[in-house]
Amino acid sequence: MTFFNHHPSFFAVVATIVLALFSNGCDVIHSASTQEKSIIPDHPPNRPNLERIPELFIYTNSKITSNYTKAYFYFFDSKKHFSYFSPTENFEDFGYIKNRGNSTAMSSKKPYNIKFEEKQNFFGMGKAKKWVLLSNPFDPTLIRNKLIYDLASNLSFVFSPKSYFIDVWLNNIFMGNYQISEKIEFQGSRIPYDIDKGDFLFELIESEVRNDTNDVYFRTPIDSFRITLKEPENPTPEQTNDFLKKIKSIEKSIATKKFTEYVRYVDLKSIIDYYWIEEFVNDSDLHTGSVFFSIHNGILISGPVWDFDLSLGNTVSATKASTNNFTAKKLWWEKIFQDSIFQKIAYERYLQIEPYFDNLVNDNKLGTNKIDSILDFFHDSFHRNFSDSGWAYCDTLEINDNQERRQLSCPYNPIPLPTFDENIHFLKEWIIKRNQYLKQTASRKLDELNHIDITLERALVIQDSIFRNKSIF
Repeated sequence: MTFFNHHPSFFAVVATIVLALFSNGCDVIHSASTQEKSIIPDHPPNRPNLERIPELFIYTNSKITSNYTKAYFYFFDSKKHFSYFSPTENFEDFGYIKNRGNSTAMSSKKPYNIKFEEKQNFFGMGKAKKWVLLSNPFDPTLIRNKLIYDLASNLSFVFSPKSYFIDVWLNNIFMGNYQISEKIEFQGSRIPYDIDKGDFLFELIESEVRNDTNDVYFRTPIDSFRITLKEPENPTPEQTNDFLKKIKSIEKSIATKKFTEYVRYVDLKSIIDYYWIEEFVNDSDLHTGSVFFSIHNGILISGPVWDFDLSLGNTVSATKASTNNFTAKKLWWEKIFQDSIFQKIAYERYLQIEPYFDNLVNDNKLGTNKIDSILDFFHDSFHRNFSDSGWAYCDTLEINDNQERRQLSCPYNPIPLPTFDENIHFLKEWIIKRNQYLKQTASRKLDELNHIDITLERALVIQDSIFRNKSIF
């Protein structure tokens, strides 16, 4: 399946964000007043690039903060048509926008969360109220997140965020290329689990620097990993106790380092695939956050994947920038990899999924390589992100001489190469070298583990039988 097959025909928008009024320190929500309507264009905004890239226009009278601000939205398709999702055509319905992210929130090119009163279906990604606008401010190629989200969608995960690139304007100022993405949440078209049935979604956040005031943090019972629950967002004491009981059983089984124990509590396919994604990209954020797991029917399910802008060589860490090492055998993978059975089925799995990693940069039986597929469609938008919008990484990337530079800092990534195309070339070469190293290592390890009388297929059959015929809790 090619990059575009996930998306049906393009559609439209424009987004106008309305001032949140305050009275005696409290938000006052009104229907669209005459004053509010005055900031809304009475005709579609001028669109200088009637090309095939969808566009989002945002108008606001107030500063966008970490709290949701009332908003009106228009989205435009690739040519000339536009339609309304929220608000309705009479401007009486509205949506909301706020800043999002952790380190990226400190960037001058802000990422955003947006949400609507009614579910919307952007680019055929499925109906939902909550969406994410990623700005990718630390990635000079803009595509690392998209590459890995799409890669994961071809593996064993129950959900991987679908996304699409759009051009964004704020108060008629071009803000550059953004990636509109599904949010990680329990929802019918996303993660198909249910908190009312005892399911949980949580994030591992080892870094103490991450301390969102909206989240509650605690340690797992045995390994003392720092986590925060995402589903349910506000757990009751009963739900918290249920979660701790389940995660304790899971950790206890992993601690045995015995296949016969952890096979009952850990989904093999997803934990292996998640490991190989983290290992392949050499993710510098692996121990700081954005590592998600679910518990479904008492089973630990790995994923969804998230946040890869500081990976695939884009890091100041010499260890993480290397293509010739192993760095992801941490967290629960550190213990489970001490079992030779797990080692064997994990290395076997890499050779199974290796064509997907190869297809990031090379045409193969899966089709045209993913990087060229993305560039073929969005290349002009990526270049406009630097030329027309004026974003410059550490004063390196070329921009139009008539355009004022808008500085992007490089607090975690190395100073990029001078041009966008050079940074794409670096990414391609890094991926090729990384895949060669992991493929050769996996083949050698399998030869060393050949005496172990089990295959990946047999291991999955055993687990499937356990999950189908035995209730753990």
